[in-house]
Amino acid sequence: MKGTELAHQIKKYGFFSYSVNEALHLSPKEEKQIESIVENIEIEYQNNQDAFSKEIIISQLDTLLKYANRFYERQFLNRKEISNNLLEQFNQHLTEYFESGQLQEKGIPSIEQIADKMSVSQRYLSDTLKKETGKTTTEHLHLHLIDEAKNILLQPNKSISEVAYELGFEYPPYFSRLFKKKEGMSPTEYREKYKLN
Repeated sequence: MKGTELAHQIKKYGFFSYSVNEALHLSPKEEKQIESIVENIEIEYQNNQDAFSKEIIISQLDTLLKYANRFYERQFLNRKEISNNLLEQFNQHLTEYFESGQLQEKGIPSIEQIADKMSVSQRYLSDTLKKETGKTTTEHLHLHLIDEAKNILLQPNKSISEVAYELGFEYPPYFSRLFKKKEGMSPTEYREKYKLN
């Protein structure tokens, strides 16, 4: 397979990074389609090899991957309830992390840490949230941080640097840039605009 177009295309299939428990959910009819292709590959492999064998096997593998990708995309459409539940779990884990003081102790959690806590692979979590909301897991994490920042910024006794450190940022300028990127104004401008009189 090395040196073929399929070797390059196979990298675009994200489901190879999924855990076993996140396997595709197939109907009996879909299972038969996949089994038929696998059987064709096996038959071709076990036959006497000739000049066409490699090309036929690669073609069958390509077909198998295209079906897998079709079923993969379809499952996001048909499993909205699971997707919504995953988003709720993601937000719940972030809320618990923030409220337990871990943000100040350990810093901003990685997507991998959150996915592990949720017992899903990082790729599955990312794909599901992206398909459901149009936002990546990192964007969801940033939105959560910015919401938290907005509440803290309205406390006049804390400097912008203190707010950044409280939110787990090692360097306050990173916090200020992220805040401005997401809100269209700096933390200082936000504080001035919404400060309590």
